[in-house]
Amino acid sequence: MLDPLSADWNNSQRSGPDNTAHTLAAEIDFSRLNSLFDHFLQAMGIAIALVGLDGKILASSKWQRACIQFHRANESSRQRCLESDTDLASQLQQGSNYALYKCRNGLTDCSSPLIIDEIHVANLFIGQFFLAEPDIRFFTQQAKELGFDTEKYLSAIAEVPIVAEEKLPALLNLLTSLAQQIAELSMANQRYVRTISSVGKQVAERTQELELQNLILSKISQGASLIDILNCMVQQIELLHPEMRCSVLLLDNNGLVLRHGAAPSLPDFYNQAVDGLAIGIGQGSCGTAAFTGEPVIVEDINSHPYWQPFLELTKAANLAACWSQPIKNAAGKVLGTFGIYHSEPCQPTASQRQKISQYSNLAELAIDRSLSAEKIRRLAFYDDLTGLPNRRLLEERLQQAIISSKRSNNYCVMMFIDLDNFKPVNDLYGHKAGDQVLSQVAERIRQVVREADTVGRFGGDEFIVLLHEVASSEVPCKQRAEQVAIKIAATISEPLLIGTENPLSHRCTSSIGLVLFSGEQLAAELLLRQADAAMYQAKSRGKNQRCWYQP
Repeated sequence: MLDPLSADWNNSQRSGPDNTAHTLAAEIDFSRLNSLFDHFLQAMGIAIALVGLDGKILASSKWQRACIQFHRANESSRQRCLESDTDLASQLQQGSNYALYKCRNGLTDCSSPLIIDEIHVANLFIGQFFLAEPDIRFFTQQAKELGFDTEKYLSAIAEVPIVAEEKLPALLNLLTSLAQQIAELSMANQRYVRTISSVGKQVAERTQELELQNLILSKISQGASLIDILNCMVQQIELLHPEMRCSVLLLDNNGLVLRHGAAPSLPDFYNQAVDGLAIGIGQGSCGTAAFTGEPVIVEDINSHPYWQPFLELTKAANLAACWSQPIKNAAGKVLGTFGIYHSEPCQPTASQRQKISQYSNLAELAIDRSLSAEKIRRLAFYDDLTGLPNRRLLEERLQQAIISSKRSNNYCVMMFIDLDNFKPVNDLYGHKAGDQVLSQVAERIRQVVREADTVGRFGGDEFIVLLHEVASSEVPCKQRAEQVAIKIAATISEPLLIGTENPLSHRCTSSIGLVLFSGEQLAAELLLRQADAAMYQAKSRGKNQRCWYQP
């Protein structure tokens, strides 16, 4: 038996439908109409089919036995059926709301368009009926011509219903309205399901993003390093978006070059090559974004002018697209870039652009918090004027030196330095001038000592120099310390410039107290008092002196 759902109804009459109709028909579940159409066939004896504009049957009842076993099973009569299908479809394609066709096989068909959202998406066909009593002689003759079993054929013809022609429009209108309502309900349900699915996906993505933010905030609160935080962030983003390879580059303090921050999925040779990349137009996506402060989307690295100097590098790393977003703080200052790489040329969607911006903001949060933490640390441990360790950090360094000296059996030396004639600077020229003098003195002392030694500002015009592990015995240790103290006194006594326009010259001398210590000393506070006492002893000898502490 011929299955109407797989039959080639009218695919020969014209080209396929326009995309709008095809798209709309594709999102409707017409299967619910099959049952309705079958019930109508059982009640009225009339076969029904809903046919897409491309000839595909979307829903159908069973067919009349006359068609299934005879007309559609024979090549000659089948061609007559196709003529009917083609004529009806053609009439509807020309804008008719109702089409009737009397098939050369002797049966009648009619059709009406199905309109959804004001778009013609399919045709409703009803057929295989008579408008009047059939001429038995015609069907007997047709049976002989086509080689049908006359008795069986006439029996099948007798099952075909008779429908008054004036009732056909109302009948078609009823079926079309039912089909339209069921189709619209199905379409609404499909759209609802898609909406729920889309909302669910958005909620899931947002939940993942919030979890990522919470993870980053947790790491920040735990005091994790910026590099650890950025690596964690990038790895989590790549888990959410496996097609992406992400990179965070940090702008250096001078604002001239980008330094490697985090890019765990990019090759080491690539990360090493871009570490130190100068910012500017044409310096890849990230260098350009950092320079302009605007996003730079490069769909195809191989053809884009910004990437031509780096093609050998990108080919080795299998990189074909790069989207870069500048990382900015609340004041609009560029802190670095957040970059996304792909292995194939591509453009970001609107949603992806939004996510890039969100991830850039998250990176800014981590960087800004890290910078704030560093600033707080500096305020807590460093002198704001000179940048030298303050009293708190000096005491920690001194305690560490005591422990280290005990372990290595080496001697250390601490110097307590006080400027002899600093007060006149503030009195004559003001405190800003005094700050200039203190900054110059701090830098001069720093230039004399080793990098391993500590120079700090104890307060006011007092400085501390801590010489770490100078020698393993007292005599050479003192000799070395004396040499350093002489150099410090000499560099301090050189003329100091005050002011920027028409600068004035001022000279300061220094009184230096020295104390020798090893791991046998009891406490840092005791050493500070001893060094301070030695410094006052130097002042009492006429200033511009150096004096060792004597118990």
